[in-house]
Amino acid sequence: MKKIILAFLLAAMLVSPAAAQTILYIPADNRPVSFSDVADTARAAGVDILVPPESALGNRTQPGAPDELWSWLLEHGPEADAIVVSGDSLLYGSLVASRTHHTPQAVLQERLANFAALREHNPALRIYIYNTIMRTPQASAGGVEPPYYETYGPSIFRLTALQDKQELQPLSRREAAELKKLEATLPAEALADWFDRRNKNYAANARLIGYVREGLVDYLILGRDDCSPLSQSHKESRHLSQEAAGLPASRYASFPGADQLGMVLLTRAINDYNFQIPIVRVLYAPGAGGQTIPTYEDVPFSQTIFAHLAAAGGVPLATAKPDLYLAVNTPENGITREANTPANQSRPGKALLAFVDMVEQKLEAGERVAVADIAFANGADNALMNELARRGLLYRLESYSGWNTASNTLGYTIGQGMLAPAMSPRAKNDLLSVRFLDDWAYQSNIRQEVAAQILYPQGGSYFRLDGLSGQLTDETERRIRQFADTRLADHRPGSLRVSFPWNRMFEVKVEVK
Repeated sequence: MKKIILAFLLAAMLVSPAAAQTILYIPADNRPVSFSDVADTARAAGVDILVPPESALGNRTQPGAPDELWSWLLEHGPEADAIVVSGDSLLYGSLVASRTHHTPQAVLQERLANFAALREHNPALRIYIYNTIMRTPQASAGGVEPPYYETYGPSIFRLTALQDKQELQPLSRREAAELKKLEATLPAEALADWFDRRNKNYAANARLIGYVREGLVDYLILGRDDCSPLSQSHKESRHLSQEAAGLPASRYASFPGADQLGMVLLTRAINDYNFQIPIVRVLYAPGAGGQTIPTYEDVPFSQTIFAHLAAAGGVPLATAKPDLYLAVNTPENGITREANTPANQSRPGKALLAFVDMVEQKLEAGERVAVADIAFANGADNALMNELARRGLLYRLESYSGWNTASNTLGYTIGQGMLAPAMSPRAKNDLLSVRFLDDWAYQSNIRQEVAAQILYPQGGSYFRLDGLSGQLTDETERRIRQFADTRLADHRPGSLRVSFPWNRMFEVKVEVK
């Protein structure tokens, strides 16, 4: 009888569905690419993902509520198998707040100590953190930096580029004279404010690295937000790499980008939970390929790809049969221009046709293919998308991305591509539709059209839509619907809604079913 009961129990265990993984997720802010798009991807993959109230998250003009987020996290930690959280939100309030806050060092230390308390009260909880090395943009507008940066930003960038270079090699006489002049003429109060905030950010990142060494944090990513080969961000990343010396790639990573980090780390948490290590084979478009150093980044893209794959829990291999082919649309000459440039035309050249041929051959062979479209920054390659659509390949892909920086694109492509096997075809296609309508329809085309035809003629601001918001929303939604009807006819969304979540033209929120 005991043997019969044991056999029955074993059979029940085999046929009973496993409980869904539960993840607590805190994004860097409330933008769709940080928040809802990541949560939707996890849910499509069968994960029970819990998120805090949106009112506690930061936006473009208001920081979030770090103490409220910590209360929520400490309260719900026992319910989860893992947490994936933004350090910028839990320390400063949001990604933008990390560049503009005036939080005392003592408060930041208290918030950092909460990670140790979280581990103490939840010893079995898997803790995944992503944080950013504060960016050093060449210029900035729209209120996402301290106000003085719009005036002095280019000079501050140049100052730090020369200081970074000075640590690596001797400056020329002209460069040394330029550095001395910048140090003498830039407002001391602005520089003091800017470097004080950076020093706090550096100290926080160093302490998080220490938590990884101590075993309090399972995995940490430090993103290099809008970085350049010579800059203060590059300088700090070099010094932090010394702080992290000896940490294995299975515990720590640092690479370009910020907005994709939630997607990458969520993917790793899911892969770890399921004991999966996806094998990925990388394919490049003809030309510069992996040697491309994209705009807003500081290293060759092949290096960035390997770092992203490892951070997401995968491994790049060229010999074994892969679980996923990652096809990367790089510019033939290695120069990534903006998607709104006249060069972003609809007719493909020979190199691009060869790239699409390669993608089609893999699909015809029954392989799974994800496309990372980095030929242009801040939008899709029109020629690529038209050719994929013409051949009926768009919805045969596992994932696609072509928005913002190259690393933003890459993280989304990898994450959604790795998780696609756990999704229903409809769920996978809905995620593809969002990317097609956002990255291709809006970012590369409709954004410029609506701004030129409606926003600017009425004296509107690109960074503050205000009284024109309703008209711009209606017209943008109408055009995106029309785009879906003509370009995505076979998979036209049943319902579609568009909004401007940060009251600016730079991004939209596209919701489809």
